[in-house]
Formats: sequence, C-alpha cells, structure tokens
Amino acid sequence: MTLNMKLFKIKSRSITTCHFMLALILGVFSCGSNETQLTKKEVEDKVASAYFHFFPIVENYKGIYAFRVLKTSPKYTPMNQLTKESKLYTPADKFVVSPNNDTYYTTANLDLRAGPMILKVPEVTDRYYSFQFISMTTDNFAYIGTNTTGTAAREYVITGPDFEGALPGDLVEINSPSSIVGFIGRTQVNISDSLDVAKAKAIQAKYELTKLSEVHPEFKPKPVETIEFPEYSAEAMRDQRFFELLNFLLQFIELTEDEQDILNSYRDIGIAAGKEYVFFNNNEDLQSTILKGIQKGIDTINAESKKLGTVKNGWTMYPLGEYFGSNYDDRTRVAKMGIYANTPFEAFYPIAFVDNEGENLNGRNNYKVTFKEGNLPPAKYFWSLTMYDGETQLLVENEIDRYSISDRTKNLKVDKDGSLTIYFGTKPPEAGISNWLPAPAGEFNVMMRIYGPRDNVLSGDWTPPAITKINK
Repeated sequence: MTLNMKLFKIKSRSITTCHFMLALILGVFSCGSNETQLTKKEVEDKVASAYFHFFPIVENYKGIYAFRVLKTSPKYTPMNQLTKESKLYTPADKFVVSPNNDTYYTTANLDLRAGPMILKVPEVTDRYYSFQFISMTTDNFAYIGTNTTGTAAREYVITGPDFEGALPGDLVEINSPSSIVGFIGRTQVNISDSLDVAKAKAIQAKYELTKLSEVHPEFKPKPVETIEFPEYSAEAMRDQRFFELLNFLLQFIELTEDEQDILNSYRDIGIAAGKEYVFFNNNEDLQSTILKGIQKGIDTINAESKKLGTVKNGWTMYPLGEYFGSNYDDRTRVAKMGIYANTPFEAFYPIAFVDNEGENLNGRNNYKVTFKEGNLPPAKYFWSLTMYDGETQLLVENEIDRYSISDRTKNLKVDKDGSLTIYFGTKPPEAGISNWLPAPAGEFNVMMRIYGPRDNVLSGDWTPPAITKINK
C-alpha cells in the first residue's frame, strides 16, 4: 500500500508560473520568454530573480556535500547509509543553519536510481520521534513518526518516481518525487538525564536502512552510473559557480509543470537542467552585471528572510500551510533562516528578531520573556527556545555551553505567581543562571520550537509573549 502523507493541508496563496511576487520585487515579467538579446539591466534582474528562486536547491547541496560527498568531512557517510548522531549540535556544527538542540539526528540521502530503499523503525512509545522526507527543492513530501503514523514498529519502502510494481507483505510505500532524496530523523532526548540518554540511543540504534533488493531479491537493482558530484564552497554561493552547481543539481529533480515553466523562463541566462553553465564565460561584457545580479539576489534573500509570515509581539510567526508546494517565496525565506524546517503540523517555529519596541535584539542589551502560568508554548510533545547568531544563524559559543532552554532544562525556576521567565544576554542576570540563555555580543535571534503544536497554534490564535529589554 502507498502511504497517503497529505495529512494536513491549508490552501496556500495563488502563485502564477511567472512567480509574481519576485517579479514585483525585481522587475522581471518575461516568463517563458525566448528572448536572447537582453539589456544589462534585464540580465541583472533575471540573475537576481533566478538566484532567489533556486537558492534552496544549492543551499541544500551544502548539506549533501558535507554529509555524503566530501570524504574528508567529519560528517561523511555514503549515500544510502544512515548517519546516526548521538549528540546534540553545538557551535562547532556549521553545515546546517539553525540546527535544533533538542533531538538526536538520524539522516540519510538516498540515490534511488538503482532501486527502492527500506527504512525500518522500532516501536517507540516513551518519546517523540519523526522522519521528515525532503525533496531536492526542500519540499517536505512525507512524514513518519509519533505525530503522523504512530508508535508501532514498521517498515517503509522509499521508491523513486519511475518505480513500478506491487510491494510484498506489509511494506508501506513512500514515493519520492526525485531519484535523489533526503530525510531527517529526530529522536527526543533529555541530556540532563543519563537514563533518558541511554534510552534515546537504544531507540536510535534500531533504525535500519537497507536496499529492497537485499531483502526481496525479485526486485533486481538497475545498473547506474556513478555521479561525479562537483565541489561546494561558501565562496561559490557568491559568484557564477552558484549557477554551475544549480545546472548540475537540476538534472536529478522531477519538476512540476509550474516549476518547469519557471525554469524555462531563465534559459536565456544559461540555466538548464544538466547543461554546462557557459553564460558567464561566453559573455565577458556581462560578467560584472551577472555578479551584480547575484549580489542583488543575496541582498533580497537577506531582507526577505525576515518576513516569514506575520509579526506578533515581536515574534515572526512562520507561515502556516503546506511546505512548500507552489509557495516558492517562503521556500527561499525558510532555506535562509532554517533550512529543513518541519511543516507546521509537525513542529512550529516562532522566531524573534526584535523586542517589544521593534528594535533588533542585540547583546549590548539584556532581555527577558515571561510566560504566564498556563500559557507555556502549547506543545503535545515538548518545546524549546534556541539562541542563534544574527549573521550566521549558527549556535552561540558561551561560558556555560548552553545553547537552548526548554521544558527539559534542569533546575528551571518558576516565579511565585507560577509564571516562567527566561533571560537573554551576554552576562548572567541577577536571578542567576538557571533561566539564562546566553547571547552573543552582536545581533541575535531566538527561535522557539513547538513539537506537536496544538490546535490554537495551527489556527494562529496563540501568540508568544514579547521579549522586553531589562533596564539596569
């Protein structure tokens, strides 16, 4: 049987194949154009628009490269094998922006060209766990785990877009839109409890990934060529190498009709699936224009990434709905601020860039947020607040090695009236370190995670309390 993963869906806003919002921002209205003679202004604008639209694909490759391609990487594990990380992320982990500090990660990237893969999960009744399946465009196309498929042990078969035939027994099919796909497993852990750590590790050890052909020989693997993956570097995200990577990656993605139309609209600036990107080298007089367009795209992403939905009490509330379908603009915003974010029905992420007066959060000040009794983040499973550097979106080094505060933090102190106050700053507050989340010296943001958000979160009715400046 095939698992129907469309468990929760809110109609997203209508977006035409012309990618209307970006057209307004960047002045590009030539969808599907076969025009070959572009002015420098048109080239600059189209490059910027393309950079914005396709940013999630290349940003996703940063993780694929570090985890699956670069053999000297400390994170390296080959394709079609599980990476099990039985530790929480720290500031030393720089491959993925805005990582959580709540769960052990179990990850893999699958190459399904030769045949399907089986993911086996044990019975998990004493904690939250999930596996999020992510396409190369960073769309979340399927989930398994506590919140979606329950606690029972089960085997799931991940098939590629060209798979045909009936699966044997009780195997549940998850059909991938592309031949290369990734997934992220999250297993809840309370690191302040050594017994809980041991239980979480024991569960994680039981996750298994095998080829369908190894268990069921009748599904013979197909012969496939080895993929020669190109080098990734942070510098490549800022010049023409971005489009070299993009053209390479596009050949492994099954695009929707709308996405294909958008891709076709950029052919006149050299973007095409599986084709060598030669537009930059072949147009010496346009090279500075192309680089200006790339910088314009970067600047637009930096500005737009802070517009993730509506702002309430200084908290930017991530947009509700499906992640992401045709909502291409939010796909890019989320890829910048927190790539691989869960779809809201699985976890919800309010993020604070500013205080109650609308001023950017900055370590030169001290702050607090107070949750009144009965108004803690409404989570079926658990919640947390995590500190990130405002520029890098990475975890922040600090003297007590604390990167998040949550409902599992040991020795949290509740106020006399039953409320809970959390403090942010570079130095401990007068109340002591129990409720202190250290901040960097410069700008920062705080991300709230609500795992298994309750109905009042998903309806948009619940709002976090504002972060306020402490006067000293």
